[in-house]
Amino acid sequence: MSQPPEDRQLVVLGASGQIAAVARRLGCRLVHVQKPGSPLEQFIEPDSVRSTYYTADYTADSFSSFVEQVLRPLAPDAVVSVREDGLGPAALANARLGLAGTPPEVVETLRDKAKMRALLQGKAPHLTVRASTPASLDEAVDTFLGWGGRLAILKPRASSGSRGVVLVESVDDLLAQGDPSGRMLEEYLPGQEYSAESFSVGSVHRIAALVEKHTGPSFVEMAHVVPAPSLGLSASSAIQEQLIEFLDAVGLTDGPAHTEFKVIDGGIRIIESHNRIGGDGIPHLVRLVTGIDLQRWSMGWPLGLGGPEPQDRPAAAAAAIAFATAPEGVVQSVALPRLEVADATVEDVRSFVKPGDDVAALTSSSARVGSGSVSGADASRVLAAALTLAAGIDVVSRPAGARG
Repeated sequence: MSQPPEDRQLVVLGASGQIAAVARRLGCRLVHVQKPGSPLEQFIEPDSVRSTYYTADYTADSFSSFVEQVLRPLAPDAVVSVREDGLGPAALANARLGLAGTPPEVVETLRDKAKMRALLQGKAPHLTVRASTPASLDEAVDTFLGWGGRLAILKPRASSGSRGVVLVESVDDLLAQGDPSGRMLEEYLPGQEYSAESFSVGSVHRIAALVEKHTGPSFVEMAHVVPAPSLGLSASSAIQEQLIEFLDAVGLTDGPAHTEFKVIDGGIRIIESHNRIGGDGIPHLVRLVTGIDLQRWSMGWPLGLGGPEPQDRPAAAAAAIAFATAPEGVVQSVALPRLEVADATVEDVRSFVKPGDDVAALTSSSARVGSGSVSGADASRVLAAALTLAAGIDVVSRPAGARG
């Protein structure tokens, strides 16, 4: 007989306040491990022994000692994280403690985009594109010209949030980037980009949702909509089959995955994937449209907790989120739009900044200044409504150093 939830113990690395709240609803005992400087109060339940808090840099080499000296005596049932920087440490901890979890080598394959490309080239070449990890600028130029001088992407081997992604249109563009060490050059694929949210249990993969993505400058994600309005039912079925093939190829047997791809000539080409749920509010969109709580499932799956329940029901046929931007500088004022959209329900509208905050150039998702999410009956309409809502978030900024 399996243990009741209250007798299970879950270690959570790097939780946000929202994820901490999700973990509490699982009903198990919690051990939170947060980096130094993280606030304490959002992780500990008042007058309760069900939550424990430790401060440790789980990304440091010293985390192995923390696992042995602190976590092993606690005898947890699983270690999880939904943060990009916590995936590897969680896998390491589970492996050292003999617990269920995604193997470190699978996490590393997904984290290191060059390793993923190499693996796919051997196991499923139809799912990938040509890629190279040039050791010098001369080698990068030779590779680019060898591909016919067509558009290419230069990006870090391990990163997220669109950081460091550069479109290369010419040799001059490549030369301007300097030393390519630690980066990967790959063919650029034109066309609409999508992502998939999946969950796997014992190598049985469930595609929870196909999401249409809209990007802005520097490939920063500016909107997501579920279901993807540009994909028909027949295309979606074929895409799901190839996504399952991809998950099998990389060896992901259990847990969540967020996989980004494009559709080329009827087949998919993988852009990148992560053994975690998507960010940008995508789990909320998926829950609205499918009833599946990906956050809850991704926290509880190693304990057999948090999976879809019979009472989970969709709240809407479609949902979308869009993001606001502002000129680079110091925020002077913030005003949110009225919470009314025709033929749709406003789920949320918020600003990420306040007066006095800095707004960076739009080179990563962290430079966005707000978001608006909407649900309704039609995917195209809710996307348009979300974009309108985000455009109404008025963040006034002025260049740093300018006089008021």
